[in-house]
Amino acid sequence: MERYKYIIVDDEYPTHLTVQHHFKPYPNYECAGTFLGPQKALIYLQDNDIDLIFLDIKMPEMNGFQFLETLQKNIFVVILTAYQEEYGLEAHQYYDKDLVSFSNKAQFFYYLPKILARFEKMYDEKKVIDRAKQLFKNEIKTFPKMKSDKAILLADIVYVTVIGHNMVLKMKNGEEIIYRMTLLELLDILPTDFFFQIRRNILINIEYVTSFTNSSVCVGGQLSITV
Repeated sequence: MERYKYIIVDDEYPTHLTVQHHFKPYPNYECAGTFLGPQKALIYLQDNDIDLIFLDIKMPEMNGFQFLETLQKNIFVVILTAYQEEYGLEAHQYYDKDLVSFSNKAQFFYYLPKILARFEKMYDEKKVIDRAKQLFKNEIKTFPKMKSDKAILLADIVYVTVIGHNMVLKMKNGEEIIYRMTLLELLDILPTDFFFQIRRNILINIEYVTSFTNSSVCVGGQLSITV
């Protein structure tokens, strides 16, 4: 069973007690620290690895959104607030980052199982993507270059679109490079550990996958594919 560490950042001590109390049925979750002020939490996070943060919004030193902007690490966050309607719109923008849930404190116990299910799903997806990225960085491979062309690193290809006997390489700098090559020839070149054929005519570099669901994949902020 996977084990997770979480911290609580809230200027109201009763919230710390409430959150920890409701985690008793989840022995694979460990409370690594509680913080009444966000500044001390930020200092702690500089030297400690945490999987999940339970974060209040309305705090005297800085609010929860300022905390998220200051946070240097990619850590999953659950916002717990007594002012859900007031901050709901502002919180929405963080769902594209690492926000797991935005919940009213009074409903925390009811929603906790759903919150943890969503967190563990996001955590597993991130592990797969991070592992693929690390493996890819250890490989230095180039695409077969045409005459007088400079070498093209596979790591710089975001995705490939195949049209008949032509293909278009979409590069991370936005450039498009057209090659004369069939799909079978292309599949022989691209390493299957890092390039995935998401459709018959589209192959994506999994290093650039920023998010995905059961029905769609977003690649490098350039392409959203329905699968």
